[in-house]
Amino acid sequence: MLAVKILMSLILLFSGGMERVERLTDTFREATSVIVSVEDMKTEYEKGDDKYQKIIEALYLVTTNSHEMPAFGVSIDSKTREDIKSGTYIELIFDDLKSHEGMDYEALLIKVERDWYGFNLIRRVNGKYDGRCFYLSLDGSMDKLADAIDEVSKNS
Repeated sequence: MLAVKILMSLILLFSGGMERVERLTDTFREATSVIVSVEDMKTEYEKGDDKYQKIIEALYLVTTNSHEMPAFGVSIDSKTREDIKSGTYIELIFDDLKSHEGMDYEALLIKVERDWYGFNLIRRVNGKYDGRCFYLSLDGSMDKLADAIDEVSKNS
């Protein structure tokens, strides 16, 4: 079975197929941009921008020692798009299709709440937020990520 997995991984790798991700948080720095949405006001920060870096570093900080857990959440595109109109969200945008635990994604959407100790990562595939989510249980709260978003948003 292991030989089949290795063979399939090599085929995908060398055929330009999707990239399989072992640990979901490993892909955060691969995002080509981050969209910050605060009360439906969206701002996109490209990789290389100091504000992009601040958000990604804060995201890594809050997800240090996190654990992937089974997610019971399922995203429905129309509901997710309505939810984004209120509250604070970040969306990590990737240049290529990623895959983790058999689930593909081109972007990951995260609702940011200061006092949350875990969050869903809502997958966007083919432009839609439909299907199962990932879930990260955090070692602490999302305070530092919320602080980074507040600081970046004030200086935009």
